[in-house]
Amino acid sequence: LQAEAALSPSFANNHHPQPDRYGFYSDTPGNSVASPSSTLASGATSSSRSRSEAVEIIRRREKKWLDMLNNWAKVIAKDYQLVRERCRKGIPDSVRPKVWFHLCGAFYINRDDPDLYRKCMTKVPNERTADEIERDLERQFPHHELFMQPDGHGQQALRRVLRAYAGAFPDVGYCQAMAPLAGALLLHMPESDTFYTVYILFDKYMRGYFRPGLDAVQVDGQILYGLLKRLNQPIYKHLVKYKVEPLHFMVDWFMCLYVRTLPWPTLLRVWDVYFCEGVKVVFRVAIALVTAVLGSSAQRRRLRSFEDTLDSLRRLPASATQAAVLLPAALKLQLSAADFEREHQKQFRLFNLRKLARQQQVQEQQEAAV
Repeated sequence: LQAEAALSPSFANNHHPQPDRYGFYSDTPGNSVASPSSTLASGATSSSRSRSEAVEIIRRREKKWLDMLNNWAKVIAKDYQLVRERCRKGIPDSVRPKVWFHLCGAFYINRDDPDLYRKCMTKVPNERTADEIERDLERQFPHHELFMQPDGHGQQALRRVLRAYAGAFPDVGYCQAMAPLAGALLLHMPESDTFYTVYILFDKYMRGYFRPGLDAVQVDGQILYGLLKRLNQPIYKHLVKYKVEPLHFMVDWFMCLYVRTLPWPTLLRVWDVYFCEGVKVVFRVAIALVTAVLGSSAQRRRLRSFEDTLDSLRRLPASATQAAVLLPAALKLQLSAADFEREHQKQFRLFNLRKLARQQQVQEQQEAAV
């Protein structure tokens, strides 16, 4: 596998830059990091296999996924555990877009309403929203071959997807975190499939995340705090001691689904599991990342202030963000669906009580002023 990776360097030489296997150009020509092989990115880790063996493994796994896709309704209904196991191993690159499309349910929306994207494209967002979208286009993946050209095919497709969603759903509108999510999907899917996936992602997986006030994000921050308290008291006490709250570091993680946080090969592996197992994966990954930074007493002793602790969570060590380290750490956490649901109910109730108290306080102040 090392030989396979070596055969696909990111740059042929210092004067003729080439994109890596994901389409990204290095910031520093001639000094790029070698991309992992398809097999590595898909979950295999042995460095002793020959290239031919690695290719054969990939082909076998592709065939298994294609067989499942051809019988998707039956497989997902009767053998979800097998699907989950294969998602955790990593979905082969060649079938990943189609598998994501099926896993999240976008396939069914497209099947039942194939004209939805076309109809949404006729809805025009308000001028302010359109301007916000326009400003954000050039910020998305500027070093990727799809988005490098100003107003090129990538930016045009991203504009259409974001405008269609914002115009069709004005109660949600547009939020800056939507652009990297839609952009990341466009790197893998056709434009229409991206829209359907965005539609179900924002409506099902991330419901309430982009509405004014970001109430859902605030609740999830407190859920994360509660789960940390349950799983690792020393980490929780350290965060409380230095007044580091989840909203200080997890907003970008959760709202962008780690697009701006994790190396691309790791992000793909995380999304493989996320589209299969749902939002609890985001919490598992967050807890694993926090534990990688604050898990030992020696680590915590070195971080003796709010600033140091927060900086460590915003500048994650490379060793903590590799798929071979992060995913096993996240998936082995002793957290059941009941644990998540219990914590969600608790924090949702507390959030509403605090919100009501704030509203009452504001009302009392207004009455006093009169």
